[in-house]
Amino acid sequence: MGIIVKYAENEMDRQACLEIRDKVFVKEQGIPKELEFDDDKVRALNLYALIKYKHVGTARIRRTKNGIKLERFAVLKNYRGMGVGKALVNFILDNASETDRIYLHAQEPVIGFYLSLGFSKLGAKFMEAGIPHWEMVRK
Repeated sequence: MGIIVKYAENEMDRQACLEIRDKVFVKEQGIPKELEFDDDKVRALNLYALIKYKHVGTARIRRTKNGIKLERFAVLKNYRGMGVGKALVNFILDNASETDRIYLHAQEPVIGFYLSLGFSKLGAKFMEAGIPHWEMVRK
């Protein structure tokens, strides 16, 4: 099954990213919309994953004072376990500079996924949007 990852360069693709985030974070995880949809407050690039022309996953990246932050990884329930998340992460890593510090805040249940992709945990567990997270960095 071919997974294609692209940057969201038009409004239709950007809306598809927001719809995936709404299904995963707001409806499934119960994160309040006002916390999830902060796109008007940050400058970020959205990415999406396609399978057979269907938007099935999304993520965003943004530069912060600490490096390149990977955020808002979401894969539609029926497409989990198919490599969509891995394809999104690898696309980002393949397009990042070797000198960039790449980091993220991972929800506790997906720590193993990010460890398998070469990330390491930093510091202590913390709460974000009422969900336990760990900061992780790619060396």
